[in-house]
Amino acid sequence: MQQVPFLFYQRTEMDYELASPGVLCSLSTEELLTKIQEWGLDVTEAEAQRFRDNEVDGDTVDCGLTETMVAYLFQGSFKKQVKFNQFVSRMKESSVTLTLQTVSPEDWQPSTSSTSISNENTLRLPASFEIPRFPKNLQLKLDNKEPCHKNPRDRHTIIRVLYEAVAQYTMYPTNSEYVQAVKTLVMKYPFLKDREGNGYHTWHMSLRRKFKSERAPLVDSEAVRRCKEKFGSTRRGQPNKCQRTSQRNVCQGPCVQGEDLLSIDAHLKVLQCQYQKMQPDTMVVHNRMQQTFAWRQKEIADGMPVEDVLKKYPFLGMPTGLCNELGWIQPTTGNVSQRFREGLSCVAAKVIDLTRGKTPLYQLYLDAREEALTDDLPGICFFFFNFKASILYNFYR
Repeated sequence: MQQVPFLFYQRTEMDYELASPGVLCSLSTEELLTKIQEWGLDVTEAEAQRFRDNEVDGDTVDCGLTETMVAYLFQGSFKKQVKFNQFVSRMKESSVTLTLQTVSPEDWQPSTSSTSISNENTLRLPASFEIPRFPKNLQLKLDNKEPCHKNPRDRHTIIRVLYEAVAQYTMYPTNSEYVQAVKTLVMKYPFLKDREGNGYHTWHMSLRRKFKSERAPLVDSEAVRRCKEKFGSTRRGQPNKCQRTSQRNVCQGPCVQGEDLLSIDAHLKVLQCQYQKMQPDTMVVHNRMQQTFAWRQKEIADGMPVEDVLKKYPFLGMPTGLCNELGWIQPTTGNVSQRFREGLSCVAAKVIDLTRGKTPLYQLYLDAREEALTDDLPGICFFFFNFKASILYNFYR
């Protein structure tokens, strides 16, 4: 450490700024493991291997590991996680020293402002934190003890005001500071408590998400981006694969690799040939329809009319083929045909009872039956009369 010159106290052209020599940043992975063990934390071989696999060195630790990262490094031991956090805090405190540099008068003011901003970001939430007043309409509802937290707009306003109050002290609150803020809220307005749990869990999560979303545009550090990429977070600007689009989500199904236009045409010829038969081979039809599923879905997505689809794939017009197609589109639904039969069997008897004697087809059947009986009645009577007469004649003869 350099000696502080007298000119420093006289506010001359020799000015000062705070610098960090980077004791923690200069440590490699093996040196970091050695320091951790010297500090009294017993690191197993599996835990040390996680440090090596994820390239966790002093620079990475200095950038700041999240709770999830620390939990991954020391799985199954809360004690080691807490002691590791204490080790990092001690190392950061011991690595900060005061150095002096010669700076120009023009650079003095920006340096001072940046130092003040850094100091503001490191402020901590006071123990006597108070909830500020909310907008007039919302404050009136809270004073009347109305359940305004059930209204999404009012709930968002409460979180926004709470965020602005905490952000005056720090943009990076600790977990205990989050808990302190939301506990103060539910203590002042007890009717805002959650019905289950500790009473403030949903408020805690909402406030954390608010700070995370507000900090996202502000963070533009290459080191932070490297940590995010290393531990699985998506890069900024990359589209999220889980993001919903306007297109319908169709499962790709059991697509067979190596199919081309010629093989698809061969499958279609087999399907057409099977459709002409009185009794198609169900296994052949099932396999060929399965092999052409991905191609068929592409044609339908490209806008092929229903009439052309049924003409090209005639088995889609049959119940079995349609049920198999639905099963491939949504595999989670299970056997569609079996579910349909089970559901229909529950209501079939009642439907028949309700429609008995009321359908036009039933009346047409009765009319046709009565007409047939009326037309054949004379012939039937004549037959029975002749039959009876012949029996009597043979008996008395």
